[in-house]
Amino acid sequence: MSEYRIERISEFNLSDLFPIYQSAFGNTLDLNVFKKKQSTQSFGDTYVGFIAYDDQNNPAAYYGVYTCEISYKGKIYRSAQSGDTMTHKDHGGKGLFTLLATQTYDYCKEQGFHCVFGFPNENSFPGFIKRLGWSHFDNITPYLIRVKCIPWIRLKNTFKLSQNLHDRWCRFVLNNHRKGAPFKSSCSELGIPVVDHSKDFFNYKKYAENYLINIKGINVWLKFDDTFLIIGDIEKCNEPEFNESIRTLKRLAFKMGLPHLRFHSSSNTWGENLFKKYGVPMEVNYPVGGINFTNEIPLEKMKFTAADNDTF
Repeated sequence: MSEYRIERISEFNLSDLFPIYQSAFGNTLDLNVFKKKQSTQSFGDTYVGFIAYDDQNNPAAYYGVYTCEISYKGKIYRSAQSGDTMTHKDHGGKGLFTLLATQTYDYCKEQGFHCVFGFPNENSFPGFIKRLGWSHFDNITPYLIRVKCIPWIRLKNTFKLSQNLHDRWCRFVLNNHRKGAPFKSSCSELGIPVVDHSKDFFNYKKYAENYLINIKGINVWLKFDDTFLIIGDIEKCNEPEFNESIRTLKRLAFKMGLPHLRFHSSSNTWGENLFKKYGVPMEVNYPVGGINFTNEIPLEKMKFTAADNDTF
């Protein structure tokens, strides 16, 4: 691997990710969003990741993580979520994924991180297990609740409507609903490690477009796309309050032309148990895993909601 030079990611070399991203994924990296995702100073370190350059100084690959905090038994632990992984097609099969991830983990251990967790897709997950020593400790199943409406996607395709038209309407609907406030993860229980849903965490997640609303005292964190009103998390409540929240969310989805509510959480959690009762599981599972550096947190007991994923 001597033909490659390794450099830590920083605000000064972010643009070097453009050619890697374009080659790996076939589209353009949104540098503004990526920069905001790196702004994890509220939780400690920023720009935790490394770029490999070839002997011609061409960017070849990148691996990085996003600093976050885990709440466990009343204490806060610095940890990280495995983030963007990308290798230029000209440099595939050179072991750069393993090299850069190992460099990143060595840095994390030096800086006192307790663990790295993540939600890689099914294609990349085996590499994390075989090459990086990750443990696989859960599978997350998304659940859908049907909403009777005229789907926006059908109107868009039939009448060749602008996507911007729908986005502006959905923003109007959500922005005019009662505003919500930060709340604890619905997975929070004594003895269960969870991503700390602090005010800082909610503010940090504004790098993506999401909304915090209140439904008769129950806070809900959500976002939308063409097809789903996606629930990142919903404040823990009793079953009648949950049902009232779902009824309101269905009315919002109806107005937005979205035919489904979508939610996912770790297995055997409060949220999953309720959506399992009232929703329909999708025919897909998302593997969850990670690597523990200190064993002060029982990583295999961690529970997550959709809002914990860096894509939310």
